[in-house]
Amino acid sequence: MQKSSLFSAVLRLALLYGALLCGNAVFSAEEAVRPDVGKLLNKAQELHGLKEYAQALGQIADVEKIGSLNPLERFFTERMRAMVLISTDDQAGAAKTLEAALASERGSEADRMAMTENLVLTHYRAKAYEKSAAWAERYLAQGGTNAAIANVQIQALYLAKQYPSAAALLDKQVAEAIAAKRRPTDVQLRMLASAYQQSKDDANYLRTAKIIARYYPKPEIWKELIYRVLARNDFPDALEADSNRLLRATKSPIKTSELLAQAKLTLSTGYAGEAFDILSAVDRNNSSLPDSELTRLDEMLAKVTRMRHEDEAALSSLVARMDAAKEPHLLVNAALSLSFLGQHAQALAMVDKALSKPGLRQPEMAKLRKAYVLVRADKREEALALLEAITGASPEAELADLWRIFLQNSN
Repeated sequence: MQKSSLFSAVLRLALLYGALLCGNAVFSAEEAVRPDVGKLLNKAQELHGLKEYAQALGQIADVEKIGSLNPLERFFTERMRAMVLISTDDQAGAAKTLEAALASERGSEADRMAMTENLVLTHYRAKAYEKSAAWAERYLAQGGTNAAIANVQIQALYLAKQYPSAAALLDKQVAEAIAAKRRPTDVQLRMLASAYQQSKDDANYLRTAKIIARYYPKPEIWKELIYRVLARNDFPDALEADSNRLLRATKSPIKTSELLAQAKLTLSTGYAGEAFDILSAVDRNNSSLPDSELTRLDEMLAKVTRMRHEDEAALSSLVARMDAAKEPHLLVNAALSLSFLGQHAQALAMVDKALSKPGLRQPEMAKLRKAYVLVRADKREEALALLEAITGASPEAELADLWRIFLQNSN
């Protein structure tokens, strides 16, 4: 998954609340801002407003020369310094001074929350991602109301390569959005998938990829999901044609050479009607199609067209032969042949007959193929109900799950 920033629009700096409190700013009987300190800080504030940042820093340096600043004076001095450093884009320096201001344990609650928010952002901009994430956690724990800080925390954790922590927070956001019947954002989901991938958490990566397919069903994600099923060690060769059907249904990117191979595979199992459909859909006007492939396409199309006509002519005898068939799997194969020739009602009756017989080999595969016939017959709800019934961890069940997600989220 591609890394992308969730939060470029969020990295604003919070206002530092409150005017400077001078001689009458008392936090205890002994503590106040002395007039000479207050005068210099007020001048620094005035210069900051005029964007005369160097001169403002000079006034702050003069404060330091007074020496022996009490905690309240230290708070206002560091807060003023942070304001200037933020304005000059000295993010690391601003973060250091904000931490010093907070360490004084002075200032109003609103001012301290604003400084904490700024600490999250200044550390982030200074690429101190672990510190940014830690301050974001503190800000949110203290009741901070800027919801965007939660996103900055996730981004910071991700950039700090703390992928499991980033994934945990993102997963919670995604789950809350889905529970509230809101669509998670594409970027949220792709970052979550990437975090799980970086964490080598394959099970959660796959779960997230399926959520992406549900909400943002792009052909590339479908191809990845289907190829993951194909790559299973227990994937049976007989299921390859079924996975190819889902590839085509989801409009996954398939090269012409791959389509020719799919047509050859389905023809080898006796489905001339399906091979005809595959080859007829190839774009002959594609300028990138080599002459050798175009010639091969024409030859194969001529062959399957002839075979398809022969199958159509033999429909009645096929049905009669299947009525007498003793092997249930032959009925399933014949049902698919009928469906590819447009005889969906007969196909469904035949596959139901196969499913009712004892000794049917690979019943899950037979149900999957019945679901495909139902899709071709425009019986989507019945197909979904059947797919829901194919459970477990088999390749057939995983392919059925992908079909279900596709049917539920496509027109």
